Amino acid sequence: MNKAQELDIEARIKDLKANSKIDFSKSLPTKEEAIEIMKKLGLPKNIINHELAVMRKARDLAYNITKVEVDIELVKIGALMHDIGRCVLHSMAHGPIGGDIIRKLGFKSSKKLARVVERHLLAGISADEAEKFDLPERNYIPETIEEKLVCFSDKLHSGSRKVTIEKRFQRWIAKHGLNQFLKEQINRAKILEEEILGQIY
Repeated sequence: MNKAQELDIEARIKDLKANSKIDFSKSLPTKEEAIEIMKKLGLPKNIINHELAVMRKARDLAYNITKVEVDIELVKIGALMHDIGRCVLHSMAHGPIGGDIIRKLGFKSSKKLARVVERHLLAGISADEAEKFDLPERNYIPETIEEKLVCFSDKLHSGSRKVTIEKRFQRWIAKHGLNQFLKEQINRAKILEEEILGQIY
């Protein structure tokens, strides 16, 4: 995000806080508030529809997990807002940009929510791999169950259509070929799937 984009998003957040009835001091926004935030920040409708589809999948998986404790509200709102950074850019940078936007919104659980948003990229990107994509040098590999649920559920949707993991990566493969990095990403997605299903069955 360049300086002009950063100033623009800060102005939009300031306007949002001044002209909405949302209580930004609480833990998380409601579903309706999250949608209002995204619309006011200029997120396209098709992206919001994708996020709604991912939210439904992540929520359903979360409700069925019995072997570990899950913060279902964090999963729902994290899935719903995971692509918020696309109101600025549609590149890989939308992950860290989205995390920065969430932190600026200032909800009490913004740190946890920001990590969910940042760590949905592909099937997780290490700090070393982030450098190749010109992303801020952070760890983008999902670590908590909430981060993993959102990342995995995102891999099961293309737009708002349900797809397989292989189908979801097909666009990347068509563009770059089935290189070692993408093989590793598909493998990471399948490990996520095994881990999540293992918490259910």
